[in-house]
Amino acid sequence: MNKILLLIFCSILGCESSKHEKRPLIEKPKLIIKLDNTQLLVSEVMRDLDEPWEITWGQDEHLWFTEKKGNIMRMNPITGVVKTVLHIKEVYSEGLTPGLLGMVLHPNFKNTPHVFVHYTYIDSTDTSLLDFRGNTNIYRSTVMRYEYSFQKDTLINPESILPNIPGYRAHNGSRLTISSDNKLLFALGDSMDFKNAQSTSTLPGKVLRINLDGSIPEDNPIPESYLYSMGHRNPQGLVEANGRIYASEHGPDNDDEINLIKPMSNYGWPFVEGFCDTDNEKVFCDSITVTEPIYTWTPTIAPAGLDYYNHKAIPEWKNHLMLTTLKGCALWFLKLNEAGDKIVNKKIYLQKQFGRLRDLCVSSNGDIYLITSNSDWHIPRYKWMYDNVPEDGNDRILKISVLKDYEWEKYAHLTVFTEDKIPTKMHVQSSPEKILYLNYCASCHMKRGEGIPNFVPPLTNSKTVANKKKFIETVLFGMSGEIEVQGVKYNDVMPGFADRLTNEEIKTLINFIRQVTGHKDSITISDVDKIRKSRSF
Repeated sequence: MNKILLLIFCSILGCESSKHEKRPLIEKPKLIIKLDNTQLLVSEVMRDLDEPWEITWGQDEHLWFTEKKGNIMRMNPITGVVKTVLHIKEVYSEGLTPGLLGMVLHPNFKNTPHVFVHYTYIDSTDTSLLDFRGNTNIYRSTVMRYEYSFQKDTLINPESILPNIPGYRAHNGSRLTISSDNKLLFALGDSMDFKNAQSTSTLPGKVLRINLDGSIPEDNPIPESYLYSMGHRNPQGLVEANGRIYASEHGPDNDDEINLIKPMSNYGWPFVEGFCDTDNEKVFCDSITVTEPIYTWTPTIAPAGLDYYNHKAIPEWKNHLMLTTLKGCALWFLKLNEAGDKIVNKKIYLQKQFGRLRDLCVSSNGDIYLITSNSDWHIPRYKWMYDNVPEDGNDRILKISVLKDYEWEKYAHLTVFTEDKIPTKMHVQSSPEKILYLNYCASCHMKRGEGIPNFVPPLTNSKTVANKKKFIETVLFGMSGEIEVQGVKYNDVMPGFADRLTNEEIKTLINFIRQVTGHKDSITISDVDKIRKSRSF
C-alpha cells in the first residue's frame, strides 16, 4: 500500500524516474558533440597522468592503461578508484618513444586473466656497445605475459614470451591486439634502422603473429618465423574488425598511413612511402609486390591509437575505424565499405580541444574512452606546432557517452560542437625555404637546427654541412653510421630525400641550412643534379 501511495505521490510531484541513471561523480563534463540524431557528452574522468600510452577496456568492466615509465594501472570507471597493479622497474623510458607501451588483455579475462605488455629496457649484460658516457647502450624490448590476481589486485607470474627484441630510443611502435583466432598480433616499429623493415631475419619493422604462450603459430606465412607482414616504419595503432586487421602508421614527414594488414604483405618502407607514385618507388614496386595503404595523410597528422566502433549506442559511428591523432590533435572516424577494404568517408572531432590524443577504447556499453599525450617530449620540443593545448592537469582520460534526453537541461550551458569538415593546418606559414626545412628537417634537427642532445646532431659546426658535396649526398641519399659533431659522437640513421624532393627543392633547402649556419657560398641546381645522377636506385 505504501509503495502505491509513493508512486502516486511521485507522479503528482514529478519525481525523477528510476530509469534516469545518475552519472558517476568522477565525470567532469566539458562539451557536447552533436551528431545527426545523437548527442554526446564529453567528460574528463581522470587527470595528472604521466605519459600514458595505452588504454583498454577489460572484461572485468574496468579501464586498464599504461604509463611509459613502467606503470600498469586499473581503474574503476564508476568510483574513479585507480590502482597501480604493477610497476616494472627495468623499463627504459628516456628518449623519444621507448618505455612501457602496448598492452592487451586476454579476451576471456574472467577465466584466463592474462595481461600482455611490451616495453623497452637496457641490456646491461651486453657490453659490446657503450654510449659516449661509457654506459651500456644496448636497447632491447620484450613482450611479457602477467597473470592478474583478483584477490591481491596485482599482476603476478611474469613470463617473457618474446625476449631480446632489438629496440631503440624511438620507433618502437607499438600496439598489441588478440585476434579472433586467439593469436597475439604485435605491431613493431623499425627501431630507427630502416634496414630492419625489409629484412625477414629481424623482428623490427613488422607486424608479428604469436601464440599466446609465445610459440610460433604453425600457419604463419614463413615457417618457424613470427613474421606476419613487413615494410613498416612506426605503427602505433592495431585493431581487428570483422575478420580484418588494420594498422595506423607514422610516415617520415609525409604519407601517414592506414594499412589493411594481410599475411606476408610488404608495405614498402623505406623504399615506398604511401602509394607507389614516384619514379624510384615505381622501380621498387616493379621488383617487389607492395601492398599500398587504404588511406594516407600529407601533411602528416601522427596517427596513433586505432579501434573499431560497432556498438548500437552511437549508430552514426557504426562500422567506423576510430583513430586518435597526435600532431592533428583530433579524433577521426573512418567509415569502411561493406568489404572492409576501403575507407569511403571521414569525420573529424575534438580538434584542438584537449591537445594530443594517444589512444582510445570502447566499453561494453558503447562509451568511448580517450587518453591524451600532452606530457611527453613532443610539445616542449615543438611549441611552435601547437596551440590551445591545456596547460594544467595533463595527461587526462576522457569519456564520450550518449547524452540522454533528460540530461539536456542539466548540461545546456556546455558548448556544442559538430563535425570538423577539414583538418587544421599543421604548420605556421613562413618563407618557402623555411617551410621546406620545417616539413623535412625540423622533426629531428629541431626548429633552429640545434638537434637533440646525444641523439640527433646539431647542424651548426657540422663538417657534413660545411662540405657541400658531402651535404648534397647526405640530403639526397641519407646517412647511417657514427659521426662526430662538436665533440659528441652520434650513431643514427638519416633518411634521404632523393625520391621526394626535386633538384630545385634540394638546392633551396641546403642553401637555407648553410646560410643560417654561417656558410656564405651556395650550391646550384646543377651541383645537385650531378650528384643525383652519380648514383642509381
